[in-house]
Amino acid sequence: MAVKYKEIADCLERDIRDGKFDTAKKLPTEEELINNFKVSRNTIRKAINQLVNLGLIYQVQGSGMFLREKSITDYINLGSLRGLTKDLTSKIIETKILELHVVEAEEVIAKQLRCEVGANLYYIKRLRIVDKEPFSIEISYFKKDIVPYLNEDIASSSIYRYLIEDLKLNIGFADKVINCEKIGEANAELLHVKPLDPALIIENTVCLTNGTIFELSKSVFHYEKAKILNRINFK
Repeated sequence: MAVKYKEIADCLERDIRDGKFDTAKKLPTEEELINNFKVSRNTIRKAINQLVNLGLIYQVQGSGMFLREKSITDYINLGSLRGLTKDLTSKIIETKILELHVVEAEEVIAKQLRCEVGANLYYIKRLRIVDKEPFSIEISYFKKDIVPYLNEDIASSSIYRYLIEDLKLNIGFADKVINCEKIGEANAELLHVKPLDPALIIENTVCLTNGTIFELSKSVFHYEKAKILNRINFK
């Protein structure tokens, strides 16, 4: 089976995060990557574009590809859908499953997910703990006809790794909405803050490459601990 550009991008990303290219601050050339991975130039360019979009590298015409400076602290990457385990790579991340069961889509959720009212969905509520401190509450709905099986073992680690590596879903794009709300009493207790303290909210509507919505999620972040970065390329 041909190597996909996303697999190449993931491999290069691991090398970057492991410091393989730190000393030179420069990546191999396109020609070297083509020879190393035995793929077409188009595949390599797609992988490179993914790394550019993640804010890991930049290209200088005629000179090659270079690493961007690392962020001083870990952050939530708005350009990524891969979750805390990818964003907060230097932290110890734990997950506590608060709820996980199948529900029937109510009218509001059905409209957002573009599914029938009463369609089966997986509902997951998780508390994410970073370096032993509560960090965020994640509430997610997954269409069961696309994600037919979820359990606590999967939900306790990386759901997206399971979706991509085991279910082979072709995840395409997402809309993200960011706002602030006053936190309610129940969530305040989970995050160890006071009721009516501010909370950073990120809502995701996630689609497959064919445009089908398969996930709706909402993350409620501890206002003192969440830092967001969006690296932008001027085009």
